[in-house]
Amino acid sequence: MLIIQNLFRNAYFSIKSISKKLYRSCAILVFGFTVFAMILLNDQDFHGAGKSQAAKERKADGDADGKAQEQNAEEMVLVESSIAKQCRNFLDEGRNCFREKIEAEISKREVTAVCASIEPACNEIQIEPINPFGEIIVTEQDYDALCRIVQAEAGGEDIQGKVLVAEVILNRVLSGKFASTVYDVIFERSGGSAQFSPTIDGRYFSVTVMPETIEAVEEALYGEDFSQGALFFSARSKANPYDMAWFDRNLKWLFEHGGHEFYTLP
Repeated sequence: MLIIQNLFRNAYFSIKSISKKLYRSCAILVFGFTVFAMILLNDQDFHGAGKSQAAKERKADGDADGKAQEQNAEEMVLVESSIAKQCRNFLDEGRNCFREKIEAEISKREVTAVCASIEPACNEIQIEPINPFGEIIVTEQDYDALCRIVQAEAGGEDIQGKVLVAEVILNRVLSGKFASTVYDVIFERSGGSAQFSPTIDGRYFSVTVMPETIEAVEEALYGEDFSQGALFFSARSKANPYDMAWFDRNLKWLFEHGGHEFYTLP
């Protein structure tokens, strides 16, 4: 009985140390252990009954052989040891199996924890947008003209407002509906009228290009495109009402930023 108690104790502590997610597997282990325990109990009952019957026969026959009794006891111990060894092996195999499952479960949790820790950093990584103006060849003359017209048209705007004005000119170069270079777009005329008023009122030639304007032009050429394809812009509060009526009648309104409203062709 001491061996059986030890086996039950070992099984209890083995099951106690196993993750709750493995209770189903533990039930299988306990069932197998119970089978072995029943075999052991039956084995003890069998040998106990045999031992009592032998004693009765020895009493009846008067043949008491001490050495034979000792030999039977030794054989019983060997049988019990063999069964106990098989039970221990069974439990060891079960523990090894569950150890592997537990380690696998811990590994999954570690991976989940690592992913959770790096996810915020991954969310902060932003893929740089494709700049549609990369194929435009910008000469030194083009670059100087772009900086001057942005300063003249949007000198009082924030840097985003300056970027948008530059992008309108770059959109025109790419559209195929206007001149094919930055410089030519800036000085282009339509129906005898200048497309950009600073080229005729003198502001284009008199402005001093500020560092923020240069930064805006660089952002327009190499950064993200915020223009939504705008091809026109106008300051409604300063524009000729007749011109604004033409904008509203013939163009598609996109958005407003700062003092400018931006349009494209319908």
